Amino acid sequence: MEFKTEYNEKTEELSTKSVALYHYCKITIFKNLQTGNQSVMFTGSIHKMWNSLNGIVAPNNETNSLKGYNGNQFGLTQIIEVREHLQVLFNCNANQMVFQNIEFGINTEPSFNPQKFITGLLYHNGIMFDFKYKQTYAEVVHNNFRIKIYNKGHQYSMHQPTLRIEIHIKKMVELKDTGIITFADINKFTLNNAFKQLLKRFDEVMYYDKTIRIKTLTTKQKLLIPYYNNQRYWIENILPQHRDRQKKRLKQFIEFNSNNLHAQLRQDLLNKCVIINSSIIGLNLTQKSA
Repeated sequence: MEFKTEYNEKTEELSTKSVALYHYCKITIFKNLQTGNQSVMFTGSIHKMWNSLNGIVAPNNETNSLKGYNGNQFGLTQIIEVREHLQVLFNCNANQMVFQNIEFGINTEPSFNPQKFITGLLYHNGIMFDFKYKQTYAEVVHNNFRIKIYNKGHQYSMHQPTLRIEIHIKKMVELKDTGIITFADINKFTLNNAFKQLLKRFDEVMYYDKTIRIKTLTTKQKLLIPYYNNQRYWIENILPQHRDRQKKRLKQFIEFNSNNLHAQLRQDLLNKCVIINSSIIGLNLTQKSA
């Protein structure tokens, strides 16, 4: 690895940190000038790193060359391989790799165009989804975490429709029930706990199903559609304490008059979680350890 240290021409001093890039990840060494001690921070996707180490690239090579690839499934076996690789690389034990924040998600493979679900996203726990990249990416940012739902297939020009559902934990208190503190804690049990956290957040998502068969609704129900399909109606026109009744109505529309895209995605999430026992769970961990 080639580490680079910034030089301040004005003060004629070298920075106390050195940075090296490593298979789409970044390694930063911090030096304490008073004590002489050093600490190391590893930042990036171990999924992308594993793919890079094994020569696995995206269908869209141009995108892969810039940011790496994590569109395939990434299993517990691969996570363990990465952990062993990093232990050798840093000459340390996994319990010395302390997570400062973590990102995990699952690549679902729906039978429908993922855009149908993304463009119907409304809000999560009172905050509207923000859309980017021509509405192929949606996220909600909270104090302790953010939830991201985006068209992974579109991102990498993949043949299989792929929708990624992901949580980025900014404060580790959000993961207190998973048992994950260090890289040594990653196993089938703790990954299953992380999955439960992901599923919980996904179930909290409020969305309008684009497959609702409006013709099957009553005249009175049809009048509600323009409101239910409007993000601002839910956040700006209804007080939080009055949303429950309208949410139940919309969920009934979805349950009895649509293809229920959320239920299909939820089942795919559960199927991916069951596969954990054969070490093929589609989780992507992005770690920062010091």
